[in-house]
Amino acid sequence: MAQVELAVLLEGMAMQYAKAFSECRRLEAILLDACCQKEGTSLQGLDVLMQELEQMSVLCHRLSMQSDVQGVQISDRAIEHLTLSHLRGVLRGRPIASYAAGADVELF
Repeated sequence: MAQVELAVLLEGMAMQYAKAFSECRRLEAILLDACCQKEGTSLQGLDVLMQELEQMSVLCHRLSMQSDVQGVQISDRAIEHLTLSHLRGVLRGRPIASYAAGADVELF
C-alpha cells in the first residue's frame, strides 16, 4: 500500500482550493458582465462559495506547515478513489500536466 506525506496532501489540497477560487472569481466576473447589476445579488451564493474555498486553501496550507504534521505518512487509499488523474497527482505531490483551459465558446 502506497503512502503519502500528510503535509504534501494538505499542500496539494491548498493548491486545488486556491485554483478553484481563482476559477470562480473569473466566472463571477463573466456572469456579472453578462447580467444586469440588479441581478448580481443572485450571485451571492457564489460569493459565499468563493469565501469558503479561499478559507479552506489557507487552512490546508497552514496545516501543512505545522511541525506536528511534518513527516507524518498516511495511506493514499482514499486518493486512489479520485477519478481525476491530475488531482491524484497533485495530492501525492507529483503534479501531472493539468487539463487544457477550455476554448472560447459562443453562447446563444
